[in-house]
Amino acid sequence: MNKILITGGTGLLGSNLTKNLENLGFNVAFLSRNPKKGEREMYFWNPNSGEMDPNALLQTQGIIHLAGAGVADKRWSDSYKKEILDSRILSTQLLYKTLKENPHQVTSFVGASAVGIYGTHPVANIDENGKIANNFLAEVCKQWESETLKIKDLGISTSIIRIGIVLAKEGGFVKEIAQLAKFGLAAPLGRKDLQTPWIHINDLSNMFIHLLRNKHLAGIYNGVAPKSASNEVLTKAICKALKKPQFLPPVPTFVLQMLMGEMADMLLSSQSVSAQKILDSGFLFQYDEPYYAIQEILNGKY
Repeated sequence: MNKILITGGTGLLGSNLTKNLENLGFNVAFLSRNPKKGEREMYFWNPNSGEMDPNALLQTQGIIHLAGAGVADKRWSDSYKKEILDSRILSTQLLYKTLKENPHQVTSFVGASAVGIYGTHPVANIDENGKIANNFLAEVCKQWESETLKIKDLGISTSIIRIGIVLAKEGGFVKEIAQLAKFGLAAPLGRKDLQTPWIHINDLSNMFIHLLRNKHLAGIYNGVAPKSASNEVLTKAICKALKKPQFLPPVPTFVLQMLMGEMADMLLSSQSVSAQKILDSGFLFQYDEPYYAIQEILNGKY
């Protein structure tokens, strides 16, 4: 397996995955609405119009599908909720259609989903067989996974990673809290004991590569570290890594709900999610303690 095609390759996770794949000797190609000539192969696609350059499949052995409108990028208006759902469903349907209608050598497909599928307060240490919730994010994940699993009907090994809170320097939770911490303004969100299913971005990238390489592991996996941590623990770890104080009380729930509307539910969820299935597959985490993961992200050491 040498050439890997990525959707969402320029995003936070996609960029990290690309770097790690290339360090392992893989050739990485992107699908893009605006492909540009350069050092990397890029091919046109437009999920909204159902168009994709079938040449993207030439010599491609594996596909990693990450594309989708960011759930935290905007307030959840009705129109943006539709964009969040459509961007995932239409893009997955287009990949399926293109694979079905064109010759290819793709043997492995790894798609993304999210632990939001379990809802805001699932049972403790919930695994991949746990009950699916009935809120907006859960419905998005449910429909996205359903479209992704159709890929296996084409004889392609298909896996899905339900991603937790990704810890990375370039964006997301760590970046947002670190910016506040520099001014002594970092605070837990809602109740300080809310459990956060986190994962270091390098571990998440390696998990995608692990499933891409090991086709016999097809299935659904939780993309979280083995030990969840409270919102307070993660916030204090960031402050400690930056040598900044953390003294503010948690941001009240009603304030978050007033500022963010329905999207606040995502920040106020408490989830203890099991990583046992991916551990049983032979995957080894580099970072299983939140403090050391954050130390590496912010200071390059642990």
